[in-house]
Amino acid sequence: MKKAFTLFLCLFFAVLCALSPSLLLQGIHKNTYTLWEQKRQARYTGDLVLWHIVSFKTGGESGVSYLKARIRAFEQENPYVFVELRALSVPEAREAIAGGEFPDLVSFPLGFFADASALCPLPANSSLLRPFRHAGRLGGKIYAYPYMADFYTLSANPDAFFAENMPLSLETEWSAPALLEWTQALLSAGTFSASLSRPLLAFPEAALFCTRNGALSGKSRSFWQNAPADTSAFWAGEVPLLLSPAAEVKRAESQNTVLSPQVYGFSDYTDLCQLIGVRAGMDTQKETICQEFAAALLSRTAQRALSSLYLLPTTAQEDLYADAPLYHQEYTRLQKCARVPNSFAFAAAPQLPASAEECAKMWQLGK
Repeated sequence: MKKAFTLFLCLFFAVLCALSPSLLLQGIHKNTYTLWEQKRQARYTGDLVLWHIVSFKTGGESGVSYLKARIRAFEQENPYVFVELRALSVPEAREAIAGGEFPDLVSFPLGFFADASALCPLPANSSLLRPFRHAGRLGGKIYAYPYMADFYTLSANPDAFFAENMPLSLETEWSAPALLEWTQALLSAGTFSASLSRPLLAFPEAALFCTRNGALSGKSRSFWQNAPADTSAFWAGEVPLLLSPAAEVKRAESQNTVLSPQVYGFSDYTDLCQLIGVRAGMDTQKETICQEFAAALLSRTAQRALSSLYLLPTTAQEDLYADAPLYHQEYTRLQKCARVPNSFAFAAAPQLPASAEECAKMWQLGK
């Protein structure tokens, strides 16, 4: 009897050992699948619509191509989430909104929204550079992240100045005293004129309020502020000076084989800034995934990829534009000294201020 019982126990444990791995694996598989399915159901899956509202140009790759790359990366990290991208001009976007349309995510130029009623609050993001942290803020809450920016430049046609025996500086920056001296020489010569590029929702003339190490005033500032908005005259060689966004010059240079201008940084002011916001009134899951996409545009990979557009990140990145002295110079300075308007204040006061003090007050310039 004892031997029979011992034999029974041996057979029982033998069968148990043979079946245990299979049962155990089934349990693990079931638990793994259950956990994955629970996690999947807790997150949003489905379609998202992203509008990219275009105001200022890029200097290389287009903003649409850039966002498509960011979308591909985001979709790979978030299965069953699909982002539809639509590019619109400022007038097209306003018409669509007036007709009752609004996207889940909106990439918009600074000054597009006069209030934040259409946008939901976003979590604070400490990676933003200090001068940009207030750009999408209203009433103590953050409604949009600035994620890329450009800067203003002065460009000069070397041939025109050589013809007048007026040498151009080989530096890539004008301080206010040097710019003042140069502008006075231009006024005295009486043969020079300037043109400017004015993107929609932007005031390049305001850059003259924030020149470096001083300010222009009187006739010197009027020389630039009263310039006609006609960039074609500069690139045709008809006008020797141009005030414009840097990326616009970069793009034009690549398309123009005749004129190779000398380009200078001169101001800490920029209203050339693109922000990303999330539509208000969505359910929690959808709002969360949209907020994650917005935050992804501030990631290291996304921010460093802006160099392909010849635009500047709004977060701190090392060794960027090391082979482009002007861009390296301006990005280094922008990190500490940029004067960026608050987007909502900028939209609420769409006219050029009369002074630097009024500019800082009306548009709530960051420091």
